[in-house]
Amino acid sequence: MKQKRMAYLYWCAIFIGFAGIHRIYCGKYASGILWLFTFGFFGFGQFIDLIGIPGMVDERNLKYAMLHGTNVSNNQTVVVNVADYIAPTVAPAQLESKKTDTQKILEFAKSNGDIVTLSDCVITTGKPAKDVKELLGTLCSDGVMEVGNHPTSGIVIYRLS
Repeated sequence: MKQKRMAYLYWCAIFIGFAGIHRIYCGKYASGILWLFTFGFFGFGQFIDLIGIPGMVDERNLKYAMLHGTNVSNNQTVVVNVADYIAPTVAPAQLESKKTDTQKILEFAKSNGDIVTLSDCVITTGKPAKDVKELLGTLCSDGVMEVGNHPTSGIVIYRLS
């Protein structure tokens, strides 16, 4: 594993005429040789690297850890700003209530042997029978479910396709 302290020490080699040694230390061989022959990319690159050394060392260490199977704890949080505020975190219990009526019906059907009745769907969704019947009709027309009758009782059932 590479150390930032050593990379900064190698960066200081520019004062004795060897620029880019820190890049070679961090595994950036091609740009390290370019820096060596152009005096740190005419001095500008060398000073920009003064800020970029921690990232170079972290990148090299991550590559090393992944190649050699070392325990990598790269727990990064990605925050996407799509509004003027950051949305609060949702607990798993709250996600259950965020499911659509279609998801609730399909999950219930899956757990009930791929068959549901209108009353099952009304109980599952908590919606009026008229709304659930429209939703079941849409699912049938989309090819997700098929309508039929129970073989012994004759009640209308909906089966997953």
